[in-house]
Order: sequence, then structure tokens, then C-alpha cells
Amino acid sequence: MSEAPRETVIIAEARAESADRLRRLLQAEGWQVLVCASARELLALLPELRPRMLFISLEMPDLPGPDLLTLLKERARGLPLVAITQHESVPRAVAALQAGAVDLLTLPISPSGVRASLKHAQTDDQGRSDLRRAREAASDREGFSHMLTRSPRMLRVFEQIRAVASTDATVLIRGETGTGKELVARAIHEHSRRQERPLISVNCGAFTETLLESELFGHEKGSFTSASGRRRGVFEMADGGTLFLDELGETSLSVQVSLLRVLETTRFRRVGGHEEVDVDVRIIAATHVGLEEAVKRKSFREDLFYRLNVFPITLPPLRERREDIPLLLRHFFEHAAQAYGLSEPPAISATAMEAILRYDWPGNVRQLRSLCERWVIVANGREVTAEMLPEPIRTGGPPKPADPADFHVEDGVPMKVAVDRMVSQLERTYLHRLLQRNHGRLSQTAQAAGITRRTLYNKMKAYRLDADDYR
Repeated sequence: MSEAPRETVIIAEARAESADRLRRLLQAEGWQVLVCASARELLALLPELRPRMLFISLEMPDLPGPDLLTLLKERARGLPLVAITQHESVPRAVAALQAGAVDLLTLPISPSGVRASLKHAQTDDQGRSDLRRAREAASDREGFSHMLTRSPRMLRVFEQIRAVASTDATVLIRGETGTGKELVARAIHEHSRRQERPLISVNCGAFTETLLESELFGHEKGSFTSASGRRRGVFEMADGGTLFLDELGETSLSVQVSLLRVLETTRFRRVGGHEEVDVDVRIIAATHVGLEEAVKRKSFREDLFYRLNVFPITLPPLRERREDIPLLLRHFFEHAAQAYGLSEPPAISATAMEAILRYDWPGNVRQLRSLCERWVIVANGREVTAEMLPEPIRTGGPPKPADPADFHVEDGVPMKVAVDRMVSQLERTYLHRLLQRNHGRLSQTAQAAGITRRTLYNKMKAYRLDADDYR
């Protein structure tokens, strides 16, 4: 039998009606689908096929769900797996997640449930792939193979990770965007007694208040317009494991009250529900904003801040650990060369390395990694030269802010021309700062500037600003 396309998923579901509905929903999302009516058929197919994902019923007639998941943990190692069940319960969900499932779908299956499961599975798949490649690419004597460093400050962070990992203490990770806060959370989880349980990450800044509450605590059927059924939140999904709450400083006061209650009582209610759910979850929070200042502004609760700040870890920005840049460059080059099928990672010229070491890296390690991938593609096996670097890196930094006192008036230049030039300088500086604040996200930048995305794109092209330089 020929190898299945990468976009193929396999459904193992004996209930014909449920299997057919799930098949149609997945096909509508662009997937090719194979359906197995028994566990035996699935296990026979797996050695011959390489699907991207599995949707597995926990009520297969020829093999109990837990036994099937245990087998698949070995025979489909690293493959994202979504469990399907007719009767949802917290113990059942936890057992499925412990056995390797990345999500749990409850019958009847809804389109939104399938889309959410696909998102969870694809995120998990990317995370697993990144971590596996990093571990294969590096031998780190410190025991944190996904965080490479020679910096004394980062080595002290490793000591903090070891000290707190063996406890259940709440951790608050501080650091600029792109410094690796999620990697620290993963390291704490992997060195803790909860390492065999789920680690679930949520970017709190990516949701509106209503959606964030639903994401965190789940909701009951009919609790809001699109709530077509009960949905578990990440607190339930992470029961027994670790929950990483990123960008916690972006949450509303209402959500903060709910979070404080969970931290103090380990209990919560789903949105629109009355039943209290009890969970055992370790919280690791992260923020790039100064929470002390947010407390003073009354935008962050003081009691929640003290409850979170039990064990703070502060990550240094890349500009304060420049000794790590050559090491990270080599690692990201090897990683990207392998990902794009190149036999050897490119070398880097002395002048390019000089400019890279001089640059302040506002997007930190994430920005460096993104640019390394681009350089590997552009170089295509050749040496990475200074000419291949983006202008801010090549010229030593971001555009200098326009100051009217520094503006030179040339003889014979009409006032309109002089004013237009000054406006252009101010506009470029304004867009640079806005892109920096929004980490290169064009929709958010355009909305903040009060212009259309197309207008923003045209101005960025005119001013030679690249969104990737801010990510």
C-alpha cells in the first residue's frame, strides 16, 4: 500500500453515524480521511500509513479505550491523537490525556469542537517536533536541551528551575517577549513530579474576556450564543498537571477574580454553570509587563499579584546575554537546514556576525530564530553575508526618532517639500514603534494606527520596514 498523504487523518470509530459526521467535518476542513470500524483494523493499518493525526473512540467494541491508547502511545509515538467519548467525565478526560491524547471530543460532535481539537493537535504536534529537533541538535550538560546557553545569568535561571521544579509552588516568569518564558515553564514541568501529566499553555492576551473565561474554565450548553454544548476548559484538561498562563498581565479584572479564587480554593465553575469543579493544577504564569506598575494603575489585582509572585524567575533579554548569540545561531542554522532539506547549514561572514552581535534584538531569541530560518533559505548553502541582513541589523539598530531640532533645512527647498520630509521621518518612527509594541502583528498595528492593513503594508514597503524584524 502506498504512503498516505501528510494531510491524511485516521478515524477509529465503530458507530457509523458518528464516524460519518466526523469524516464530513474533517473533509470540510481540508483533510483526507480514512475510517476504521475496529481497533484491530486501525492497528493493522498504522505500520503501512503515516497519517498526520488520529481520532480514536474510547468505546471500540474489540478493545477497551485505555488499552487502545496505551498501545498507540508506543505504536504511534509522537502522533497527535484526539480521543472521542460518548460519556465525558473528569477522570475519563484525565486518563485520556495521561495516555497521550491532546484533546477529548464528546458526542454529538460539533464543528467548533472539531476545529478546536485540530488546533490543539496541530499546536501539540509543532511543540513536540520543535522540542525533539532541539534535543537531537544539542547536548546540554545542564539538562535543559531545549534552552542553549553559556550565559552565567541563564545558568542561574537553570538553578532556579531545579530548585522550584520539585515543589508545587506557583511560579511567575518575567521577561521581554521572545526570551523563552514558555521554554522555562516546560523545563519546570519536565523536571517536576507532574512530568507524566499534561502541560497546557494558554496565551491570555489572545482572547477577549468572554472567550478567555470559556477557554480557562469551560462553559455549559447555552451559556452564550455559540455554546452548543458543554466544553471543558484548560483547568480541567490540565488536572494533575501544569497550566502555563502566558501574558497574564493582559487579563481583565473580572478574569483575575476568577483566577484568584482557583488559586486559593482549587475550585471553579464553568461559564453558565452552578456545579463546582475541583482540580489539582500547578500554575506557572508569565508576563512581559511590570505587574507592580499595573497594580499601581489598578489594572491588576494586588492580591493576585502576591499569590502569583511566590517564586519569581526573571529571564534576561538577548542583548544582555550576547555570548549566547553564536551558539544560538549555529543551533538555529542546523535546525532550519534540517527542516528545509539542506545537507549543510550555512556559514556566516565575519562582518555579518559583527552586525548581529551589535544589534539589540528587541524580539529576543524568537526574532533571532525567525531570521535564521530566513537566512538559511536565502543563502541556500552559501555564506550568510551582511548584505542579507535586514536594514536595522545591518545599520546598527532601529531608525533614529525624528527630532525637529535635528532637522536640516536645505537652501532652496520649498517649505512644503521640507515639511513632507519631516512628516515622513515622523511617520516612519511612529510605525516602527507601533510594530515593535505589537510584535510585528499587522492587523493589530493597523488597528492601533487607525489605518487599513493595505495602507499599512504600502507604508511599510515605502519605509522599508519588515514585520519579521519585530517578531
